[in-house]
Amino acid sequence: MATTMDSPPRQPAAFTPDQASQVGTGTQTPGWNLDVERSVRDGQTLANFLGWFSLGLGTLELLAPDAIEDFLGVEGRKALVQGYGVREIGNGIGVLTERRPAAWVWGRVAGDVLDLATLATALTPGNPRKRNVLLAMGAVAGVMALDVLAARQLSQHIVHD
Repeated sequence: MATTMDSPPRQPAAFTPDQASQVGTGTQTPGWNLDVERSVRDGQTLANFLGWFSLGLGTLELLAPDAIEDFLGVEGRKALVQGYGVREIGNGIGVLTERRPAAWVWGRVAGDVLDLATLATALTPGNPRKRNVLLAMGAVAGVMALDVLAARQLSQHIVHD
């Protein structure tokens, strides 16, 4: 790679195993784009996905609480569902706009715990939609695993100014 006096040498977007020690990642896998590799490892890519997921879910909860109540077989929780929608939208905005969103992603984890506890109250003997509640709880648990993963990765890469 030829350079002139005016331009600094560029790091290659892809490299061969013998260049790994010069590039500084310590990886021996050729062909990786280093920016993508670092982004995946530090949790930012997953956090961005979770931020957009929060915005979508929150919008659904805010605009269609009756459909959610019907799906879960519960009544009288419209304001609660909409409140959870506002929480989701706030978390989504925080995750997507904060330079270091670890705290916002941990907030999503706390919200997941609250969601699971709330859903558990719908597992009553008289609820004909208990299967849907269990499905929703499984979905929340799956997303919670992603939230914990992203939060841990983001927390490990916090650099104090």
